[in-house]
Parts: sequence; C-alpha cells; structure tokens
Amino acid sequence: MQVLLIDACPRPQGASRSRRLGEAFLQALRAQHPQMQLEVLRLDEMQLMPLTGEMEARRSMLIDAGGLDDDMFAPARSFASAELIVVCAPYWDFAFPASLKTLIEHVCVRTLSFTYENDRPVGLCRAENLVYLTTSGSPIGENNWGGDYLRAVTGQLLGVKQFHQISAEGLDLADADPEAILSAAMERARALATTL
Repeated sequence: MQVLLIDACPRPQGASRSRRLGEAFLQALRAQHPQMQLEVLRLDEMQLMPLTGEMEARRSMLIDAGGLDDDMFAPARSFASAELIVVCAPYWDFAFPASLKTLIEHVCVRTLSFTYENDRPVGLCRAENLVYLTTSGSPIGENNWGGDYLRAVTGQLLGVKQFHQISAEGLDLADADPEAILSAAMERARALATTL
C-alpha cells in the first residue's frame, strides 16, 4: 500500500499532539500492512507559497503543454498516486494551519488530480480513503470548517471516496485530562487503521 502522510503540524516533534495522534495511527497501519510504502510531506519544511497570478499562469501553460513532470506538480503527483492519504493537522482558528490550504492549492491540478467531464469535475486520485487526524484545545462541535473543507475538496473534486476524521477535542479546557482525551483518540485511530 502506498501511503501519503501530510504533516501540517507546525509545532516541534515532541510538542505536537496532532502528530502524536498520527504516529499512533501509522504504527497500527504498519502492523496491518508491513510492506506499506510511506511518503511524508512535512509542510513546514516544504515552505510552499500560495499561488500567485504569475504562478497560476505558469502552471496553466505547463498543463496545456503536457509538462506535468515539472517540480511544481510534485505534491499533486504524490497526492494523486497515493492509495491512502493521512492528514495530521491541529485545529486552528476553526480550521487548520494555512500551510495545509496552500498544499491543497498545489494538489488541485487539472488533468493530474482532476478533470472535467460534461462540465463537472471528476477526480483522478487513486486513494479510496483519506484519514484526517486533528487535535483541539476547545470542542470543535459544529465549527468543523477544516474537516468539512477537506471532505468536500477531496471527495467532490479529487475523487477520494471515503473521509474519516478522528479528533481529540477540548484538550485545553480547565477541567480536562488532556492525556486521557488524547489516549482515547489514539485508540480510535488505531482501531480505524485495522479496517483500512
């Protein structure tokens, strides 16, 4: 199985609770699929820039010329070819860090990750499942804008069939037991991994 991990956690290794949740999921997934191939996109290290008018013009020119092997399309190629996509990102400002939205801009490439048929988008990505792992200091509740956005763009535009979200919520509330909340979410993540 070819797995793409998108690490959108800005905090360092030991300080990111979302990354801990992702590590629990990946450990269980590897036990289920010992031969899995893992590609990791660490968004802080990639330092992708949001698309500007000039970048979009170059991108359109390359697409029209069939230049999809250009380095500009590396994230889209990785996303489109993965059989399982795992996203780890904290819940920030009702969504997720801006680096993840920037990555999605780079992933949505006409003729590579989606196309149009009868004036409607058709996804070209191989992944059957996307797993979104997030942690939040407060309850997410109905304000799941990050998860809802990822579900919509990956399902309706890119063709990923199943969206799964596991959240550890309310970690910073005064009466919370953050380790217990995170441990329970990690158990749910491990259980999900055994089904994929």
